[in-house]
Amino acid sequence: MLFVYLNDYLSQERGLSVQDATFIIALFGIGSAAGGIVGGFIGGIVSIISRSLLPLFMAVTTLLAVLPFLALLDDIRYDKASLIPCFYAFTGGCLAAIPSVNVRPIIIQVNLPEVRGSILTAANLIINGARGCGPTILTLLMGSLRLSRAYGFNIILILFWTLNSITLAILAKTLPDDQDLMETELKNYASGVGIGSIASVEDSIDHSYIGDTTFDGDVSLFSIDTQATAFDARAARGSLYFMKEALGEINESLSCCAPLENIKQSSYTELPE
Repeated sequence: MLFVYLNDYLSQERGLSVQDATFIIALFGIGSAAGGIVGGFIGGIVSIISRSLLPLFMAVTTLLAVLPFLALLDDIRYDKASLIPCFYAFTGGCLAAIPSVNVRPIIIQVNLPEVRGSILTAANLIINGARGCGPTILTLLMGSLRLSRAYGFNIILILFWTLNSITLAILAKTLPDDQDLMETELKNYASGVGIGSIASVEDSIDHSYIGDTTFDGDVSLFSIDTQATAFDARAARGSLYFMKEALGEINESLSCCAPLENIKQSSYTELPE
């Protein structure tokens, strides 16, 4: 909402030149970058001190970020890119970026590794959708309630950022519990696959992986689970043998000299029953 309308608002409603309004928006972006760096650093320290303290830190900075933006919208003491609006824009961008930069680490901390990619993708979809909802809601407020853009900005900033802050404050209670559950799941998985208490390598071999096929007089290839728990020299040679055989079959299948019947026969008749 701010990036879409604030430039035009400053130039139209507040009487700033387009160059001054654009400069203020640029400072807002610089403040967001600085807040992302500082917020990530402070967030890491706060999370070490207490896991519940990080969401509270994010909630407080979200509420504080409302103040410089409201001042930038409503302060009538400036009509150009003087020190006052530049300070408001930079401070607002810095404070607003602090909670957002800590959201993704929290998501990673409460989700298992195999689902983190999907969860982060879903979060990006929600963020992109919200970027479209902000201007849409502002347009509806101006059209249906006959509000000016200044009132629309004030209502959206106060209402939604306060709700966001309340949600982050609630996270202070649920985040440690979710982290404990995730860590318990990881420990159960590690104990289930035998990490830390591996028996002999021979006992962990999956002989059903590829029938009676052997290499260099050794036993059958390792399964994926076995390689994850006992990745030794034999498992490494097994992987290399598998890659060699796979590349050989691909080369044979792609050979222009082999008749179609031979390709089909070599692809199926050599597989174990």
